[in-house]
Amino acid sequence: MKFIDSSYDEKEGISCVTMQHLGKKFTDFATVHPDDKENASSYAGCEYAEIRATIRALKYERKIAKQKADEAIDFMKSCSGYAKFDKDSDTAKVMYRQMNQRIKRVNDLTDQINELIDELDKKIHRRAIVTGAIKRKKEMSKEDK
Repeated sequence: MKFIDSSYDEKEGISCVTMQHLGKKFTDFATVHPDDKENASSYAGCEYAEIRATIRALKYERKIAKQKADEAIDFMKSCSGYAKFDKDSDTAKVMYRQMNQRIKRVNDLTDQINELIDELDKKIHRRAIVTGAIKRKKEMSKEDK
């Protein structure tokens, strides 16, 4: 995955990131929530947009991998339908191994996507906690003066 570009529009509160993966460009955005305008961060917005673009790219890769896995599964089903097919032969074992590797690749990509989705949710939640704590601390220091 290759990082191409990022930008932040301070007026609109929109971060945009473009990534390239498998010869295709993936662009995603992050928008500042109206309640968080005072705590807007170009770094956080671009980080969220980058994670979203990465998820989009991995979903594309997963789609391709799923097609390849489905082709391998269909091929194995059609081969095993023949009367003379020997599932214990070395050739059959190689074919099963290829099919299983393709299925594993799809599952690995699914796991990566799910981990990134969880990571994004946690980052957003942690940022909300930190900015809330900073806001409360500022309010307390104003009261002490």
